[in-house]
Order: sequence, then structure tokens, then C-alpha cells
Amino acid sequence: MKKRSIPRNFLPNSDQKNPNFLSRKLHTLLTSEGGFSISLRFLARITNELDFLGANMEALPWPGRRVKIRYGVIPFCFFLLFSLAAKAWGVEPVKIGLLMPPQEFNTSASQPYLRGAEMAVAELNAREGKQGIQFLLVLRQGLHTGEKELKELHKIILEEQLHFLLGAMAKEAILPVAKLAQEERLPFLVFPIDFMETISTGAEPASLFWISPAPEAFQRAAVRTAAQFPQKKFFLLAQESKIGRNWVKYFWEELRRLKPDAEPAGEIFLAEKMGDYGPYLRTVLAAKTEVCVSHLGAKEWPRFVKMAQKQDYFKKITHFELESGTLESLVAVQKNAPEGIWGISAFPFWALGWQETKEFVSHYREKNHSYPGLEALSGYVSIYALVEAMKKGGSLNPERVLRILPGLSFRTPIGPLAIRPTDHRALWPIWCGASKFISDYPFAILGDLKAFGPDSFQP
Repeated sequence: MKKRSIPRNFLPNSDQKNPNFLSRKLHTLLTSEGGFSISLRFLARITNELDFLGANMEALPWPGRRVKIRYGVIPFCFFLLFSLAAKAWGVEPVKIGLLMPPQEFNTSASQPYLRGAEMAVAELNAREGKQGIQFLLVLRQGLHTGEKELKELHKIILEEQLHFLLGAMAKEAILPVAKLAQEERLPFLVFPIDFMETISTGAEPASLFWISPAPEAFQRAAVRTAAQFPQKKFFLLAQESKIGRNWVKYFWEELRRLKPDAEPAGEIFLAEKMGDYGPYLRTVLAAKTEVCVSHLGAKEWPRFVKMAQKQDYFKKITHFELESGTLESLVAVQKNAPEGIWGISAFPFWALGWQETKEFVSHYREKNHSYPGLEALSGYVSIYALVEAMKKGGSLNPERVLRILPGLSFRTPIGPLAIRPTDHRALWPIWCGASKFISDYPFAILGDLKAFGPDSFQP
């Protein structure tokens, strides 16, 4: 990364070693500014000149030499003054590469994610003002899996001098981009488009950070909620996949532990796209099922609902679909949604009374004429996670931010989020509830919510 240095005429050679002169010079600059404030511009002014290394630091690249300074010798006010030291010497924007799938893929996640990130950047730039540091999103669309595309992305990183990477991406692209980010020592914050099918192992490159709920959290919340139902006979519907089979295995084991009198009524593994759910619905009902727990996904759930309603299925059984509470599912079903369906939401904005939540939803609706879902929230909070890491580390340097992000805690519209150091996963709270209609929204919402904080999802 190219560094900006102090102009050679900033101090006369004769005064380079005179600390009293430094104080007078910087005091003059301060008083000419009419005061000062600590902002990201402060970080930008010093980040290229100060590299904190334990108890020592190397600073101020005067012409022809490097000056070694013991930590703590220079008063803190020096750094505050230094932030205003040279208005004539400009600060380049912080460039954030934002990666998305190709436009023809038309995923439901990528555009809201982009809008959320754009909203955060607009807020920060307005807050910093014309004299503050500005953030710039550099958009890149592509699959980001093949060698050619990765080389092109690498070229963009170098030519644009990107500081950070983030994106809403297919799971196949995440690891290749994370390896590239690791080579360049850039933090890479990602929202997996199919996050319910993307499980972190903790062995990914250290540059990778998951800014999304963990699928394990949905699974654990589902079984812990279902175990509290008074009914005893359970049936499971899941996708035919390794993840689907692992979830079913986990569900039965955990349900027996939490509810010893529970009875398995059966299980069915379904193809990715079903032509007719009718035979499976009849099988579930014929087994005298009391509770059916499914993981069909946001795309299949509306089709299941339509076919199930024709058989009065929801009047005969309690149903729990893991993704029925996502905004995508709620909007897709609209007014046709049956009430009383149990589901999970990672962003039930309708029930959260925090000021940050209300402002985020209001501003997003004003700009986009739609409600923000989980994807928009991830794009938004990813930007603020980077900013919080910059402030905490006292630097805009990507490598320093990379060291600060593990274990970082930061405020968001869903309360404080923390990034777990072991696998770089955001510890995202989620809520369980049953669908119902209220007059405020044109779709069903989840009511009577029960919150599951991050501590609920430890193995």
C-alpha cells in the first residue's frame, strides 16, 4: 500500500530535532483551525506515519532518517495536534472493494446488501464532512471462482489500492477470495448468499470474517423451541444434502435429550426442487403427526404453503419452518400466509424498539421503498465493523484492522455484535416466534418472540 509522507518543507532542517519548536508549530496550526475534534481524519493523518509495535514505535519520517521514539514520550496532545498538521496535504479516501455475483444471477441478497453498505458509507461521509476522510465503495461483479477472475480481482486490488474487501457471495467463491485477501493482508467481511448452507470450520484464512448468523444457531433454536411444545409426535422434512442429513441427525438426538417423551413420527429428505408436495403432505398427516419441523428454504417455502393450504394442512398440524421468518419468505407469501406457523428471524425489526433499529429501517425505506432484510443489515453493519476496528486500533492500516477484528464488539441495529476469535463468526442473536398479522405491515410477522442470544449457541 502506497504511503503518504509529510512534505519535506513541513519543518526547516534546523528545527527538526527541536521538540519545543514542534509544540509551537503545531499549536499555531491548532489555533488557526479554531479548535479540533477527534474523527477518522485524525486517524488518516497519522496512520501512514505511526506504526505501533509493542512498547516502541517508529514515527515521523523526516528527510533522510527515521526517528525512534519511546512509547509515551510524546504527549497525547501531540497526536491530536498532528491530526491537523497539514490541510494542504490531502487524504485519499478509504477504498472498500464490494464483491457481488454477476447481474444475470439476480440473487435476492446482493442488491439489498449493496444498498445497506451504500447507506452506511453515505452516513459516514456526511458525518465526516468535506474536511474529513471519505469512504468509497469499489463495486466488482463476478463469480470470483476461476483463475482468470481472481487474477482480475487481484489487479483491481493493487491498482485501486483497496483497503478492505466485503461482499455478498455464493459459498463457492468465498474461500478463493479469502485466500487472495490473505495474500494481500486485507480483511474480507462476507455475507454468504446461501448462509444456511454455509458452515465455517475455523480453518479458513485469517482474513475471512463471517458477518451473518450461523446456520447452527437456527438449528439449535428450532429444536430448543420445539422441545417446549406440549405435543409429542414429531415429523421432519429436510433437503437431501449432507447438511440436511446432519441437521436431522442432530435434531433427533437433541430432542430426545431435551424432551425424553418425544416420539419420532417419521422423516423425509426432499429433492432441491419439488414438483408436487401433495404426496409428502399426505404422508405427514397419515403418520398422525402433531408437529412437523422443516427446513425447505425461502424459495421452496411459498410453494409448500400454497399446496398445504389446499389440503387444510395447517389446520391439522403445528408446523415449524426454519426460514419462514426471513423477510424474503414473509414477503413472498404475503397475505396468503397462514397464522400460527413457527419460524426464526435474525432481524425482526418490527419488534425491536432500539433507536438504532428504528432509524436504520426508516432511512432504508425512505431510500429504497422497501423493508430491509438480513442481507441489507449485514452490508450496513460490515462497514461499521471496519470503522470500529479502525478507531479501536488507531489506524486505517489494513493489517492493523485485520488484527483488531477478532474479538471486536460493536453496536448495530440489533444490539451489540461480537466477532468470535476462534472462527471469525459474528455472534448474531436470533428470535423464534409464530406468524400473525398486524395492521402495520402488508405481510405476516413473527409474534410472541423468544430471543436466543449468542451464548445460547455454544455447543
